[in-house]
Amino acid sequence: MKAKTLLLFVSFACVPAVSSFGQVDCNSSTKLVCQFPFSAQTLGVFAAGTNSTTALATAAEAVANPINASIATQLTQLPIPSATVGVVTLQKKGSEFGTTFDNLGPVLTDRPDTVGKGHIFAGFSYQHFNFNSLAGHNLSNIPIGFSYVTGNVTSYDAVSNQVSFQLDQYVGIATYGATRRTDISVVVPFNSVSLAVSTSGFQGYQYNAGTNSYGQIFSPTTSVSSNGSAKGVGDITVIVKQMVIGQEGTRAAVSAGVSARFPSGDALNYLGSGAFGGNIYGLFEYRARLAPHMKLSYQWNGNSQVMNLQSMPSIGLPGGLQYAAGADFKIVRSLTLAADLLGNQFVNVPSFTSGLTNLPGPSGQGGIPSQISTTTPTNLTYTTANFSGGLKWSPRPHFLLYGNVLVQLNNVGLRSDPVPLFGIAYNFKTTH
Repeated sequence: MKAKTLLLFVSFACVPAVSSFGQVDCNSSTKLVCQFPFSAQTLGVFAAGTNSTTALATAAEAVANPINASIATQLTQLPIPSATVGVVTLQKKGSEFGTTFDNLGPVLTDRPDTVGKGHIFAGFSYQHFNFNSLAGHNLSNIPIGFSYVTGNVTSYDAVSNQVSFQLDQYVGIATYGATRRTDISVVVPFNSVSLAVSTSGFQGYQYNAGTNSYGQIFSPTTSVSSNGSAKGVGDITVIVKQMVIGQEGTRAAVSAGVSARFPSGDALNYLGSGAFGGNIYGLFEYRARLAPHMKLSYQWNGNSQVMNLQSMPSIGLPGGLQYAAGADFKIVRSLTLAADLLGNQFVNVPSFTSGLTNLPGPSGQGGIPSQISTTTPTNLTYTTANFSGGLKWSPRPHFLLYGNVLVQLNNVGLRSDPVPLFGIAYNFKTTH
């Protein structure tokens, strides 16, 4: 009965995401994907004082699509707290009595240990992301430039975007010990996204190849600002973990698991991925006062609307290898220090590069520059590297408080300032 109820809950949660698939018109939509880095309509107002032409909208969307896809790809794989109990009992050699292994474990990396048959682990955490760069470009100044052709006229346009992009994530975790070796977990995130964009520094030059001359030149001094926010349930994940080694109370412990992510969040508002996802992983731990641990996994994803806003979902959201390696150290019986290095690989991610394009014809005179900024859509494969450091404190049995800071070490993909996290968890046994 419990399993059927969970399945119905997840199924109903996914209905809004599935029904939202389809072409997105950014000239009229208020979704956040149409505000970052700009909307085609805003550029049209800059360029001609009216709504955008089809050619302009197509050129703008060609640049916007990989930017949105790059953001959505990483937002679906943000780290979440461990879904396991903090205290484990080891079996002393030659004795029927166990000895408590009271190292409380890592914060952002799961551990092989299970919660125990009939036990429930419940946790709640909060973390704040203040994103500062994308694809190596500072969000306070993202140059965007492109060209499009209408008849004999080629238009070259460029703008600068100043972006503020923040995410508050609240995560609820519930783990049920189905057997002594098997855990079933449900992870439900609630996301709050805020986005503000200021577009300025517009340049527009219209070159006529037939006359080898430039017509209208646009360089308004005003700026256009937009902002938006969205709140709601993110993508729900169901996890099944099976302990392979360690239930007997040995120092070494190994588990394997699988997870399924359901597109319950609104992907067009950066609340979810818009794609089903699957993950298979293995966990290792050596139980000691200084306990090393490791995780290796692989992420698969289905097709997502954010990969191309102008068509039905037909392009898969990128995935790849994931790893975590670190150790947790028992300072005292009720306090553990945890540190990890976490990496996420993203394979063949739609992204962009910025550069300069030489303007044709009589450029470099009459107010026409010789070069203008351009943005080129491209596909990249990269791995984010993050350091995680935190503390776990158990003021009373089965009760945990923890805090953590996540710092991205390399400037690839969507990067945030150091991410603070705070959480609370409790493990209890059901009465049946």
